[in-house]
Amino acid sequence: MAILSRDQLLAKQELKVEKVKLSTGDVFVRQMTGREKNRFELTLGHWEDYEEEGKPKQRYVRSLEDFRAKLAVHTVCDKEGVLLLTPEDIEALSVNMSGADLERISDKAQALNAITELDKERMVKN
Repeated sequence: MAILSRDQLLAKQELKVEKVKLSTGDVFVRQMTGREKNRFELTLGHWEDYEEEGKPKQRYVRSLEDFRAKLAVHTVCDKEGVLLLTPEDIEALSVNMSGADLERISDKAQALNAITELDKERMVKN
């Protein structure tokens, strides 16, 4: 395999898009760019206020809550790879879509984006 040049490294890569069968129809799921994957990982946490020795402090708490819906929002697309959902859709998707369908989307998205169970554990470690 050839060694890539700087220009080749910086060239926009074509992201893989694959169809996923759901109980009510089909959707497309795609790979994320590096930036999109970083932004997805940031959705897996929040800042929390607490007190230590009577002094207010903050800590970053990571959680897998709504993991599948968050991943779907960052990967469900049309056949050309244009994302269909926004972060504002996470709660509605999580509450309204069946767990089985969210799992199908999540499984495909994890496979396309090389997200393993170990990666998920690392994402939520404090």
